[in-house]
Parts: sequence; C-alpha cells; structure tokens
Amino acid sequence: MGLNLPAGRRKAARVTLLTSLVEGEAVHLARDFAYVCEAEFPSKPVAEYLTRPHLRGRNEMATRKNMLLAAQQVCQEFTDLLHQDRTPNGNSRPAPVLEANIQNCLSHFSLMTHGFGSQAICAAVSAMQNYIKEALVIIEKSYMNPGDQSPPDSSKTLEKMEKHRK
Repeated sequence: MGLNLPAGRRKAARVTLLTSLVEGEAVHLARDFAYVCEAEFPSKPVAEYLTRPHLRGRNEMATRKNMLLAAQQVCQEFTDLLHQDRTPNGNSRPAPVLEANIQNCLSHFSLMTHGFGSQAICAAVSAMQNYIKEALVIIEKSYMNPGDQSPPDSSKTLEKMEKHRK
C-alpha cells in the first residue's frame, strides 16, 4: 500500500467513514467533488444574492470590493500552500518543499483522510474564489453604472441561454 504509519497512530485516530476508503477511492472521490464544485456550484447566483445588499452607494461598494479582494488574496495563499503539500500517496514519494513542521501537519491530515482532505478543501475554496470573482464583476459593473445598482434581470436569461448552448 505504500504507507508507513506507526503502530499506535491508527488506534489513536478517530474512525470516520474515510477510514474505510483506500487511497485510490478517496482521491477519486476528491476529484469528483472538485468537478462538481467547479461545474455545478452556483457562483454567479450566490454572488448576485449576497452582493445585492451592498450596492446602495459608492462607499459601500468600495468597502465590499476591498473585503472581497482581501478574501481573494487569503484564499489564494491558502490554496497555494495546500498545492505545495508533498504527502506520499500510494507509490508517489515527492520531495518535500515545505518546512518539516507544516508538512508533517499536512501529511497527518492527508493520512487521516486517505488523500481526500486537502483536495476537497481546495475544491471548496475554489468554489469560494469563483463566487468572489463573480461578486467583483457585479460590483465593478455597478460602480461603473451608478444609476443601475442591482444585478440585471437579463442575467437569468443569459444563464439559461448559456446552459442551453452547452
């Protein structure tokens, strides 16, 4: 299997549903979850819904934009770190690039989730980043057109047309 776990480590860890998965199944599940997050998470409608209350004035829009940009930066730093995780998985033994203390923590988490955890978190954060991008687009459009401070109703029509085109 390729994992070197100390004898007491398995007994010390809490048993979860992920415990029953082998690494290949967990990684496959994580990839499927990432695909569903990317393809099906309603980033644009969520962004429209959550951004609408913040389009009342230029100051409020500027504040919201700054908050979204800061969140975008933090999400990017977080996913960049997770993408540097070099936990051995299956027969793969990549050379570590992170400091040993953080790599050990990430490896422990990965071993407890059989490789599912970090990939699933990256998928969820990616969905969050897509929401943030959509919210920034809405704010930019509203900031440029201060008379029209609500997301256009035609966006629903455009979304239907895009889905139909696919």
